[in-house]
Amino acid sequence: MGTLKPTTVLERAPEVKLRVLARGDVVVESADGDVSGGPHCLAILDAFAEPTTLATALERLGPRTGGAQDWIDLTAAVVRLHDAGVLRAEGEPERASDEVLRGSFDSPSPHAAMLEDRVRTSAFLAAIAEVVGPEDVVVDIGTGTSVLAVAAARAGARHVYAIEATPLAHEAREVVRANGLEDRVTIVEGWSTRVSLPERANVAVSEILGSDALEERVLPVLADARRRLLTPDARLIPSAVRIFGLPVSVPDDHLDSLTFTRTNTARWTSWYGLDLGPLADYSSRRRQRYTALIDDVRHWPARSEPVLLAELDLSTLETPQVDVTVTAVATGSGAVNGVVGYFEAQLSPGVVLSTSPALEPAPTSWGAPIWLLPEPAELRREREFSLRYVYGGGGGSMRLST
Repeated sequence: MGTLKPTTVLERAPEVKLRVLARGDVVVESADGDVSGGPHCLAILDAFAEPTTLATALERLGPRTGGAQDWIDLTAAVVRLHDAGVLRAEGEPERASDEVLRGSFDSPSPHAAMLEDRVRTSAFLAAIAEVVGPEDVVVDIGTGTSVLAVAAARAGARHVYAIEATPLAHEAREVVRANGLEDRVTIVEGWSTRVSLPERANVAVSEILGSDALEERVLPVLADARRRLLTPDARLIPSAVRIFGLPVSVPDDHLDSLTFTRTNTARWTSWYGLDLGPLADYSSRRRQRYTALIDDVRHWPARSEPVLLAELDLSTLETPQVDVTVTAVATGSGAVNGVVGYFEAQLSPGVVLSTSPALEPAPTSWGAPIWLLPEPAELRREREFSLRYVYGGGGGSMRLST
């Protein structure tokens, strides 16, 4: 097996990106390009989640194989993954990567957007200053650049445990050190649902709200934290989230760039000499969500007042599922082809952060999620309609019925 020996201790790289192919192969992205991990790839990566000798890992993986050739394929995959830097031996330096970061949370862009957003970040800082005091132990879930962890320490916390699962944890640690707080802020690398802390915290900061408020899994993450990481009387930032829906008429110029409308399929038919009209039927059978700028949405005609769909107390909520239907009354007549979602987060008793399109200035690092209706609905002034909001652990969905 090349330079590897049975006693070689290997560990999976901290950040691994995979693609599962239809034929059962798993491809791993590495600094050297794509590497085939074969059908046993996921099991191999799991076997080396912690530093493990090659002999021990192969002993565990052996029962998975179906014969001599399958065993040869598995061991060859281990060698390929090691050669590509996906599995690293003790003392081996981390490979320099030419990977292009694409805006996920291990890249600078979302964190730069949050720091650039003074409305959003200043609200969290104000809430931390209001809630955190001397002798508090704070856990910051998804600390990112550690700005909120540093703020909690400066607010007087005895200790802050800042949890971060991405490679940004290294830079977060450097930010803590640059601010002279390494004795009171500990960066904990890993997912909050998998790490443990040396003591329970009595304050939790969780800046993990998405444009669609719950899409970054704030409900299951905080439910887990309350069970394992927090004291029974812990205070949460945010402590509650209110979710609203607003029926609107989305302008045609937005729809034309997002879906198959009768207008644009007719235009494409004239351009290309092909009948593309049937594509409009596809849009009418599908529900679609996209994210618009909050500043754009504020100018769209709304057919009712905002509808409060759910008020979630994050300090007591146990289930990560939400399924509510609310009946409301239209304040105007006209066609509706979409529902705007927004939220209010109760960060502290005196601080509320809202993504409502009616407020200015709006946070700039969140957008306004829009759920398009398969077919426009006609609302009538003073007539009832219903909005249903469903969240099952991923993104939420909204449906309107008359």
